[in-house]
Amino acid sequence: MFRTHVLRLVILLIFVLPMDSVAQSNHVILITVDGLAAYHLSDQSLEIPNLRDLINQGVMAESSETVFPSVTHPSHTTLVTGKLPIEHGVLNNNMRNRVTGETYHVTNKTRAESVKVPTLFDVAKKHGLTTAAFFWPETKSDPSIDFNMPEVLDVKDRPSPQAFDSPFFRELRQANVPVDLYERYYDDPQLQTVSDVVLAEAAAYAIQKHQPHFIAIHFLATDKAQHEYGPAHYLAKASITQVDRCIGILRAAVKTRGLDDRTTFVVAADHGFVSVYREMNLHPLFKEAGLLDRLVLYPDKWVLHVELNKSFKVETDAARLDQLFKKAASLPGINRVIPSAEFPAYGLPRYEDDPHMRGQTMVVANIDQHLVLDPTSSSMSPRPMKTAYHGHGYLPSHPRMYPALILSGRGISKGKQLGHVHNLDVAPTIAHLLGLKMEGTSGRILKEALSTP
Repeated sequence: MFRTHVLRLVILLIFVLPMDSVAQSNHVILITVDGLAAYHLSDQSLEIPNLRDLINQGVMAESSETVFPSVTHPSHTTLVTGKLPIEHGVLNNNMRNRVTGETYHVTNKTRAESVKVPTLFDVAKKHGLTTAAFFWPETKSDPSIDFNMPEVLDVKDRPSPQAFDSPFFRELRQANVPVDLYERYYDDPQLQTVSDVVLAEAAAYAIQKHQPHFIAIHFLATDKAQHEYGPAHYLAKASITQVDRCIGILRAAVKTRGLDDRTTFVVAADHGFVSVYREMNLHPLFKEAGLLDRLVLYPDKWVLHVELNKSFKVETDAARLDQLFKKAASLPGINRVIPSAEFPAYGLPRYEDDPHMRGQTMVVANIDQHLVLDPTSSSMSPRPMKTAYHGHGYLPSHPRMYPALILSGRGISKGKQLGHVHNLDVAPTIAHLLGLKMEGTSGRILKEALSTP
């Protein structure tokens, strides 16, 4: 009789628990290398042994398309939500509410204030999985993250000391993980790689001690070095090599803990990089139309936001503005002019629907141009810049903006190359690998990357 009850219990456990036990035995580590472009992975001069090994053991996308604008915070939020900025609410790195007048860096807001939709952290936590984040954007005071080193900036490009005070930080300090070095080297384009090593060591400790089911870690030195020196500079390439070493630290921790056969690595990025040497002055365009006092202009390098002010009179000014935009669209260096009604086609809310949109029209530059407003010049001809700009933000459809994407490890096919995919696809694919499901995402599960679709 006793044996019969035991047998029934075993059979019951086999049929009732497999989905939960499978989900809880799987681990995914999402790594973003800020500014790692798809074209970097084909650069044979780069010393990136860990990335190349992950590619050889898994799959690489030919290219992955990010969001507009192609900047860090909207892109990272898309990676963990599977949704576009129009849905998740992170529209730029720095945002301004035109109704309240508040200007802020979005990652300084709490998770509840910054992101409008569920993230991978939320879905994992809801299903009883443990989570960890290491300088992941928009994670301040996130209740869905068990072990958190949040990205919080109290001033431009400077970590907040308050972000480095929590039970988890105290645990890391007691374990001799040098977390306090992170802030010390954060602003140095040559030494920020030290900060990334700190993140890697902290994540490695979490893997060894706590084995979170889902980890997201954001390495930044590659972005700072490329902004400072340009993507082709040897110091920028060295920063990628250093981050590759950080990835090696994570891989070693997984192997030492015996989690190799249960862990998937997803290496992604938020945007690519381009060097820009020319600029176009649009001040004469608005001056000649006699509309400078009727508009508010917000230049943002790759786009000029145009907002109507209170003195704008539709009956007398609308036709002139329409002609101005037609002329702008025909200028060399201008990619397109986008009215508010078309913003959703670019993943952004209409001006009328969100107080954080800066204007009713966007004048978008070609990827080789900056847009400026120089009242001292009457020429609109493209001209050399005094100092080159190395960066991003341009339309995500340009190959220079394509971020890298690698999937490797448990559940992933070996030796395949994917075609053109989207950063929207990362969240639903990770959820699937964890035995979960992201509801209502705009992305898809990358079934072609899976060993068992």
